[in-house]
Amino acid sequence: MLEFLRSRQWIIGRRLALAGIILILAIRQYGGDAVALFRRPHPERDITITRAEFRPELSGAKPGWIIGFRNGSNKFTYDQIQLEATYMDDRGKILERDKLVVRQKLPPGDEKLIGSSDIKSRGAAKSGALKVLGAQEVK
Repeated sequence: MLEFLRSRQWIIGRRLALAGIILILAIRQYGGDAVALFRRPHPERDITITRAEFRPELSGAKPGWIIGFRNGSNKFTYDQIQLEATYMDDRGKILERDKLVVRQKLPPGDEKLIGSSDIKSRGAAKSGALKVLGAQEVK
């Protein structure tokens, strides 16, 4: 038994096991940061809508939106956020879909709440929903 502990196979096996443990601990500790170095901008994944409130009753003929954004990226700044707006009546039936562009700079890890007026009158629309389609990366 003691001869095996002095053999070359045991020494190589010990070193490989130690290197494996160190590699596993390094991946657990620094794996997310290493992957982030190679990650490309992806606004649909990085930008989260935290609040989307459609206000059809604003003064004047044009309705408005109150929109909350959060940039989940720790590397990329986005601008000109492109949204798909779905307008619904009081029963939830979809009346119309439209694309909106919000010109708001959103730095990494930041959260913003903005008000945006709609350029069209939306008729019988009483509520709405938003979905992120894309954004431009600020260099």
